[in-house]
Amino acid sequence: MKINYERRWNEIKKNLDEKDAFITSLPGNTRYLGNSDSPPGCPPGSTMNFVIIPRKGEPIAITSSLEEHRCIEESSIDDIRLWTLYPDIKSDGKTALDVLKNTLNEKKIKNVYIDSKIGLGRGIKASKNDFVTEMRGVKTKDELERIRKAIKQSDSGQEFARNLVECGEGLTEREVRTEIDYFMGRNGIQENSFTTIIASGPNAAHSHHSNTNRKLESGDPVICDFGVFWDGYCSDITRTYFVNGEPSAELKEIYQVVLEANKLSTHELKAGNSGHNIDKAGRDFIRSKGYGRNFVHGTGHGFGLEIHEFPSLTYKSKVIAKESMAVTIEPGIYIPGKGGVRIEDDVLVKGDNPQVLTKAKKDLY
Repeated sequence: MKINYERRWNEIKKNLDEKDAFITSLPGNTRYLGNSDSPPGCPPGSTMNFVIIPRKGEPIAITSSLEEHRCIEESSIDDIRLWTLYPDIKSDGKTALDVLKNTLNEKKIKNVYIDSKIGLGRGIKASKNDFVTEMRGVKTKDELERIRKAIKQSDSGQEFARNLVECGEGLTEREVRTEIDYFMGRNGIQENSFTTIIASGPNAAHSHHSNTNRKLESGDPVICDFGVFWDGYCSDITRTYFVNGEPSAELKEIYQVVLEANKLSTHELKAGNSGHNIDKAGRDFIRSKGYGRNFVHGTGHGFGLEIHEFPSLTYKSKVIAKESMAVTIEPGIYIPGKGGVRIEDDVLVKGDNPQVLTKAKKDLY
């Protein structure tokens, strides 16, 4: 299914109020409006510096000579303006901002919405607006098709990871990461959503972790957190496994607490419910079991074109869940010096019946 960019552009135009145009410079938003099928790349970003959606006329993209030909090939926007410092290359200006200002002047655009701070000069009235960021939170059929494909790949990666970890005593975290990444790469993913995290033993007490040469030991909890891009959209899934299938009694208990918290917060992911209530359901249960201080992050976040996007599901979140929002539910308990457990699913808001998209097994043994 092709991405319907016209629908996105028209939706923005309907929400311009009295403004002449919407200007975006945020990489996720420029990809949303111009080349959603392409992943962020390395370094992560976008081929476009700016995208202009005018009240009248067609969208305009601004890119550099470095990205010119890739942008022309990938972008759904036909009007592409070029900037460069190199005198041998024909361009519309020496900097992206120069081209933007020249374009606004050419189009007689004086009053705009922007999604981030841009120095447009005194002649342009600019107001911050997060409409597109919030618009991206609700996924359409063409987006969900891509997200489901990405999740299918990461589910397969987790099945591989479980087998590898459970019989992987003596392997290092970096070796486990390399094997998982190679497995998913062989299946044709575009790229990883982020650097694959393998946190073993006491390192699993870190909610985020940089892989090391620590060797897996029998009984270790091993947090495996990764995702992939497929057709420009990503997945994000975490499972916790135990080397040789031998968790201690304490870690086994913690696993069951986190699993139940995952279920409780997932159950509350209903259209109309608040991010606070969704977070609170799992957090209160973890607190009731004596581990409140060991759940150190929010319950979840949106994902799609980027691994972290609107909405955010935290204890103070006022966001209201809407139909077809795709978010993570990822409670965790982390015990310094001992290890930890995190269980993360990708879940879709479907009325009062949230749909868990990730299928990788969560049973302990």
